[in-house]
Amino acid sequence: MKRFNPRTILMAAALLAGIGTYGEAQILKVDLGQMVASTDGAVFGTIISKETIRIDHPVDGPELYYTTLTIKGKDLASNKPTQVSVSFPGGFIDAEHGVYNSEAPAEDVIAPGKQVVAFHKWSDNMGGDFASNALFASHGGVYSTFENKGNVIVQGRGDGYAIPTNTHLSRLQGNIQQFKSEQR
Repeated sequence: MKRFNPRTILMAAALLAGIGTYGEAQILKVDLGQMVASTDGAVFGTIISKETIRIDHPVDGPELYYTTLTIKGKDLASNKPTQVSVSFPGGFIDAEHGVYNSEAPAEDVIAPGKQVVAFHKWSDNMGGDFASNALFASHGGVYSTFENKGNVIVQGRGDGYAIPTNTHLSRLQGNIQQFKSEQR
């Protein structure tokens, strides 16, 4: 029977603790109040365009791809009509030029013509000196919607997401307006 010395056991424990800490640091769980406080705005509307660009940057490197969605609808805090562009890393210009990003929203969620709720925050440099409204937490900042009996429903994403369960758009908007007023 092989015996382990105390030093080996301590090193193994330290390694496991380090891996566990790293794994926890990669998961961002937010509730709606935290999401509203961390963003500049939330919009409900229709994606009217989707464009992917490539940037070759002397410092940040070549082949940086960003996808920008233009959403026309209403600002959920002010209830005013708006058109906003939101961007996230990754995307494809064509079948040969682009990069897959595991944190990017699913293609069926961000197709032109889809109605979504999107949370965004301005960034002066998302990388490669690309400035845009960044989609909060990439795929975590966009929510699909659907209609049910004349009501718009925002599709929940599960535990740890700001909108964990399906929610009426009117209720979500009321909550966002309340959080915004509490921030002032």
